[in-house]
Amino acid sequence: MQRVDFYLHDGCPSHPSLLSLARDIATLYPTWAVALHPLSENDLATLDLRILPTVTINGVRVAAGMPSREWLLETIRMCDQ
Repeated sequence: MQRVDFYLHDGCPSHPSLLSLARDIATLYPTWAVALHPLSENDLATLDLRILPTVTINGVRVAAGMPSREWLLETIRMCDQ
């Protein structure tokens, strides 16, 4: 199963935008698993994530910072083929 993971700081101001983007992905790609992971300071050190939000597709970091909706959907479309 293909998956997209959004890692964000607990209380991140981008949370509503990421949640909306995650819902769009889940609607457009229903076979994909989509998850948001609010992280604590301990989690950040353990995962070695320096820039949040971070987006991974199938475990590979594809974006650090808030990606554009269009770019991320196109990237997912290419991975879905």
